[in-house]
Order: sequence, then C-alpha cells, then structure tokens
Amino acid sequence: MRRRRYWYTIFLFISLGVSVIGTGRIEDDREQQKEADIRTEQAAGMQEQRKTPENVKEPEFLVVEPAKSKSKQLLEMDIKENNAQPSKPESRPLFPDNFQEVLFVGDSRTVGLYEYGQMGEADVFADSGMTVFNLWDSGISLNNKGKKTLEQVLAENHYQVIHFMLGINELGYSMEQIVEKYRETVKEIQDMQPEAKVVLGANLHVTAENSAKSSIYNNQRINELNLEIQKIGDELNCHYINVNEVFDDEQGNLLKEYSTDGSHILGKYYADWAQWILDRK
Repeated sequence: MRRRRYWYTIFLFISLGVSVIGTGRIEDDREQQKEADIRTEQAAGMQEQRKTPENVKEPEFLVVEPAKSKSKQLLEMDIKENNAQPSKPESRPLFPDNFQEVLFVGDSRTVGLYEYGQMGEADVFADSGMTVFNLWDSGISLNNKGKKTLEQVLAENHYQVIHFMLGINELGYSMEQIVEKYRETVKEIQDMQPEAKVVLGANLHVTAENSAKSSIYNNQRINELNLEIQKIGDELNCHYINVNEVFDDEQGNLLKEYSTDGSHILGKYYADWAQWILDRK
C-alpha cells in the first residue's frame, strides 16, 4: 500500500513538472509570436510609408535659371511673338524740310548761303562784318522785311532750329576772348529760344595759299577755334557740324577750285552746302 502511494506521489510530481514545463514553453511561444507579430506590423507600416500615394506625383528634377528682370522678360516675349530682333530707332534729320522755322545767324559765309543756297523758308540774320562782339548791336533787314536786332527777331518768332556760325572775323582777338564771348552769346540765344535746337557750324577753312600768308587768318587758328566751338557745343548741349569735309583737300585746306578769293566758295557751290545741311542727322 505504501509502495503504491510512493509511486503515485512520484507520478504526481512528474506530471506537475511536465505541466509547468509545458506551460512555460507555451508562454515563451506566445511571447515569441507576439514579438513576431509586432515586427510584422512594423515592417508592413514601413512598407506603406515607402509607397507613393496614387494622388501624389514624384518630384520633378528642376533646372533653375538666373532670375531675369521684368523688362528683359517682356522684351524676350516680344521677340518670340514677332520672331524678329527689336528694331533700332530711326535717326531723324537735324533740320526740318525746306528749313521751316529755322534761323541762320552768321557772317559773309551765311550771307552767301542766303543769296545762293536755296534756303527755302529760313530766316537769315547775317552780315559780312558780323562777330560775336557786335552781334547784339547790329540791325539786319531780315528777308527784306525791315531792320531788326537779333533780340527782336528772337522775341518775335518761334524757331525749331537756330544755325549759328561765327568766328572767322574774330580771329584778330585772343582765343580766350573769342571763346568766352562765343559761349556767352550761345547761352543768351538758348535763354531766349529754350525750345529750339542750336546748331553750331564750324568755320570754313581758307585755301593753302591764303593760310600761308597770314599769321592770324590761317587754318591752324581756324582749327583751334573750331575745336573750342565743338567743346562749347558739348558743354551747352548743342549740335556741332563741320562742312569742311565737303570742300577741303587732303591737307585740310579749302580746295582752290572752289574759291576765287581763297576765303569764300563760289556761288554755285552754296546749294551743295545747303543740301549738306539738310542731310545732317
């Protein structure tokens, strides 16, 4: 009887141990399964994150260009639309047709232009002995309409352009005196006719023969004065034109065949001079 109880007791202990061991294994299996499930869910979540939603596009690779100014963008658009390069503004003639509303102020060379140059509708205030020193005191019969001073002419008329050409008669003065008075005179004309374009004409050269025999009225001093006149033009915002390119020889002297006295051109060439002036731009 005791022996049976002994074996029964041993059997119970063995069964209990097996049960405990089995239960432990089951718990271990459950923990391992839970960890596996968690890893599976995490992996699935990461996989979902990696997927691109159907309604979201992949970012495109952009090429960034330097920013352009608004004006440049508009210009490029205009060029593309018209399929042509922008046109350059046309240069306009310096003088209006037929010298409408133009005043010429000058000495004997300007008198020649008036008498022989087909000056159209131009007004001409000129005299053979005119200089910047006596200009405002002189009275001229403007187009045979009675004598008037330059001040009166400028006060009574409106001009688009004023052609001013003086200097050859002044060469007996010092260059400093001539330039100072010349600049002062141009300023006064501008003050009285602020809307007019003032055109300063270079003094005409003399022939090589005339230039060689005078220490005062020679082409060296004429060139010196013309250079100063050009500077005055730049300073006072005036136009400067030089007709010597039409009548000079290769050495920069008035061509002998254009003149009889060595200082003035022949009457028949003044029309060429007038047309050259009209062609200026």
